[in-house]
This record gives sequence, structure tokens and C-alpha cells, in this order.
Amino acid sequence: MRVRTILLAFFFLALATTNGCSDSGNQEAVTGKGSIRALHTVPNLGTVRFLIEETTLGSLTFQSATGISEYDDLEYEFRFEITLPDDDPEEPTELVSRTLEVTAEQEYTFVLAGTLASPQLYLWEQFGRDWAEELSNAEENETEVTVMEVSFGHAAATLGDVDIYLEAPGTSPLSTTPRATLGYSEFDAALELSAGDYQLVITPAGDPTTFVFASNPFSLTAATSTLITLLDNGGYTTADISISLIGSGSGTDLADINSSAVISTVHAALGTGPLDVFDIDDLSAPIVDSLPFGVVSDEVDLESGTFNMLVTPEDNQGVFLTQIAVNALAGTYNRLFLVGLPGDVQAVSQRYDHSTIATHARLQLFQAAVRFSSVDVYVVDTATDIQLIGPSYSSVLYGTGFSYASLQENEYNVFVTEPGSKNVIAGPLNVTLEKSHNYSLVITDSPNISAADLVFFEESAL
Repeated sequence: MRVRTILLAFFFLALATTNGCSDSGNQEAVTGKGSIRALHTVPNLGTVRFLIEETTLGSLTFQSATGISEYDDLEYEFRFEITLPDDDPEEPTELVSRTLEVTAEQEYTFVLAGTLASPQLYLWEQFGRDWAEELSNAEENETEVTVMEVSFGHAAATLGDVDIYLEAPGTSPLSTTPRATLGYSEFDAALELSAGDYQLVITPAGDPTTFVFASNPFSLTAATSTLITLLDNGGYTTADISISLIGSGSGTDLADINSSAVISTVHAALGTGPLDVFDIDDLSAPIVDSLPFGVVSDEVDLESGTFNMLVTPEDNQGVFLTQIAVNALAGTYNRLFLVGLPGDVQAVSQRYDHSTIATHARLQLFQAAVRFSSVDVYVVDTATDIQLIGPSYSSVLYGTGFSYASLQENEYNVFVTEPGSKNVIAGPLNVTLEKSHNYSLVITDSPNISAADLVFFEESAL
């Protein structure tokens, strides 16, 4: 009997221990789960990771958020970390951390703010609404969910106190009251509204006549929770601030209806002489005037819209070389590449941005050498022999490019070869890339028909 008693005691002890288990290994009693997500609001910090204890919940770039994860209502350590150029990959740098006792049915947003030199962490907290349950109940009761909820967070360090209006499109702030008034780092918890179309307007606090931001109309659907977040523009937009609508994952950006678009032009059409670029609806003065081969123009502000761009020889509007429709959306940076050879000039439009990374350089690439349908590109340390490695960019097609890649601050050699070959057709071009700077590399035709050439330039500063 004594042996049986001891075995039963061990059984009940084991059962009690199992019932108290949690995601963190904590032995406290669990009553429910809370919701966790993270938001990256530091414009030039690059990619960071968000962790609970030793589990990574997501990698984030500026303006992005993790999806929502649920954890038992126990105590955990949360942190943001980054791998700096000099870090051992196995020992990243911790930016900020916080220990939090999670409360059941609460939703927590961990906001990474500040700078690389002085990172900060803010915690925005509200009740986590269970829309799935509400929809299920509505189905059982043969009713319909017609509402949604929004909350507001201010994470734009360059912006002061603001009033936030969210009303039917076209509603003047003078005719209503703000949905929230916030200072930097502040948060206003969920507000229930009818689903439908809305316009977001931001003004300085107490000044409904001055618009800091005004969005195009957008829809908010029933049975959803949206976090409307104010952010610094970070070089991604020409507007004063960025606005991100965050649900369960990464946000959707809203454009400022009053912000301009920006366009610059790269002349990469060998042998065509200096070129002019006009808006076909206004031939009184060129947008770009007498642009020489191998040069990028200054940036020009445009009202948002679709523009038919006309390319002509310098001071000769009577000869139309090519035409292209450029969809210059509000707040965007656009670049026009003039490519081809005499008698066959073409134009390609791409979007880019001015965002920088404090820890790295950024390099973008465009292939404008028409004599080569595709090429391989090597961007390598000066001590590296390209015969021993594969290309940095493989089979880059004529008229296409790659968006910015992050590279460590260093001196590099650039080679261009025929695709799948080590036969060098351009380079080596020696370049020095500095962190917090953006650069462009354009492959062009050369007077030598069996070779290409390289145009390298630093992007204009913010």
C-alpha cells in the first residue's frame, strides 16, 4: 500500500506541473492568452529582429510590423536585436528589451523607436477584440457585423502634437472634432466606427486649418482592427510624414494627396547627343534640359498624375525620339532611363527612394547596354578574383534593374561579364561605398561595340 500511495503522489504532482506549463517554461497558472506584435519606426536602422525569450517572432524593416502572436498570460522578456557589420552572426547586438507580464485578452504593440545610438521602446496596449467570435455569433443569430475599430499611434519623431481626423471623404476638420490628439510616442486605444470609406487628415494640435497630411479616400472593412500609425517619411516619400495602416501583419501605406511627385532622368543612350525631356502637354520649357550622356539630372517636382514624357534632341522639338507615360503618384520618387542607340532611343521608368541605412551603403543597378541582351555583374572586395566566385547579379536583362542592395562600407571593384562567362566586357571600376549613402550603377553601351561601360553616381541627399 505504501508503494501505491507514493506512485499516486508522483502522478498528481506530475499532472499539476503539466497543467501549469506555459510558452516560457514558467510554472505559474495560465488563465488565457494575450496578443503580441512589434513595429519598427526607426527610419535608417535597416533590418531588426523581434524576439520573445529566445524565439524570433519576425524580422522587420522600417514601417513594417510583425503578425500577431498569442502567448499565455505569464511573464516574458521581449527584445529587439540587430546584426551590425562587426558583429559575430551568433552574437547580435541587443537594441532594447523589456520584461512584461502578459494579461489575457490584451493586445500589445512593441514599438522600436529612437536611433541606433539611442534606441527606445514604447508599449502600446489595448483590449484585443475577437472578431472571429463576433462573426460566429452574428451568423448564429442571423445578424451582420457592420462595425470595425481603429486605434492611433504617433511614432513620427520629427512631428509635434497633432489632431487626427477620420471622417467621410471631403469632411472639413472645421466641421467636426478630432478622433484623437497625440504627441510623439502616444497611443489612443480602439475606437469603434461603422465600416466604410474614410479620409485621414492630420493637423497641428488646435489648428484645423493647416494640413500636415491628407489621404486619398480608403476603405475600412467590417470586423477588422486597424492601427493607424504616424511615422517619419524615412526617405520613402516626398510628404512630411508617412502613414501606415497596420492589421495583423505589415502595413499598407497611405499617400498624402497634397504631396508632389519627383522625377530625375539618366541619359544612357550612347551616341544620341544631349537630350531634352518635355511634358507633352507643356512644350514651353523642358523638364530636363540638354542632358549629356552618362549624367543624371537634378530632381524635378511634379504634381501627381500621369505624364506623357517626350524625349527630343537638344533644342530640337521638331524631332520626337521617344515617348513614355509616367504614372507619378503623389509622394513618389521616379527615375526615367533614356536608353538605346541613335535611331532607336527608348525610355524606361522606375520608382526608387531616398531611404538610407546607418550601418550600410545601398547600391542599385540598371542595365542600359542595348548591345548585350543580358549580363552578369560582380561587385566584389578588391582582393577577390571573380574567377573563383559566382556573380553578384546574374543574367541582368537589358532595360531592367535591381532595387537597392545593402553592402558593407568598403572599397569594391565592379566587373560586368557576358552571362555565364568570365569574359569581362566592362570594368574593373573601383568604387568606395560609405554607410548612410545611396549609389547607382548604370551599365551603358561603349564606343567599342564588343564592350560595355559603367556610369556610377551617388544619389542626391535628402
